[in-house]
Amino acid sequence: MIDRIINTYDQCAAAGGDRIVIFRQTQITGRGYQSPAWQVARYKNGQSIVTDPDTTWYNYGKKTFSLSSLNQKKGEAIGVFRARILAEAIAWANAKYGEREFVKNRMGDYVEREVNEKFPIPKREK
Repeated sequence: MIDRIINTYDQCAAAGGDRIVIFRQTQITGRGYQSPAWQVARYKNGQSIVTDPDTTWYNYGKKTFSLSSLNQKKGEAIGVFRARILAEAIAWANAKYGEREFVKNRMGDYVEREVNEKFPIPKREK
């Protein structure tokens, strides 16, 4: 059992069971370029489980929904675009793993409501 919750992984590990998280991967450059994306992660009793075995190596087995401007509809505002892709990720996760209600946690990730309520990430101490 985790003594202190400081991030999204800690929330899921403390809750135990089969947990799904949707988080925003920021743009990465360097050895390989990766555009920003929403990614679906799965933790089963604290162990990371692959959600997409066919994805490219730099997604580390996570189902990825690209936020590349190539996927943005002409004239679509960036906030609307990000929300649309997030909705696609949530719909995919619900279809694959069963209906779950996702809420935004303090880190900006989307976790199951039950996890966020029972194991909230506290505000940083100053």
